Amino acid sequence: VALLQTSAIRRRPPSLRQQQSSATTTNVSGSTMAVDCIKLTEKYFEVWNTHDVSWIQALHAATSTLTDWDGSHGPTNIEVASSIEGVWKAVPEVHIEIVNISTMEDKPNTCVANIKMIVDATTTMKVCDVIDYDESGRVVALNAHKTD
Repeated sequence: VALLQTSAIRRRPPSLRQQQSSATTTNVSGSTMAVDCIKLTEKYFEVWNTHDVSWIQALHAATSTLTDWDGSHGPTNIEVASSIEGVWKAVPEVHIEIVNISTMEDKPNTCVANIKMIVDATTTMKVCDVIDYDESGRVVALNAHKTD
């Protein structure tokens, strides 16, 4: 996935309904997954890179959490979006590059995304996000772990 710089992507992403129109897919083992976690995760980080609070909030279920090395945020999508907005305000140039995304056969609505959080020209953090989606394709839990 190409690096999405915040200044380059300010357009609104397709509506959540459009994004989720093909919500059933098959993984490499041939089992059916309830949602296409890989596409949802790619869209999530595309939206994240726009720094658009309302769209990041819309990607989270009404009841959702975000847990990272600074603490836990939630239990609503409003609080999760507010905490993400705090990152954007503190570090306006921050953006994310996806390294890879994998699915879990025993948890079909969960993705593991290895990402680079590019803070500025000299600071990059390696992060592993474990993202759980509900049946409608909205994030119910995102657990972020520093890996470097």
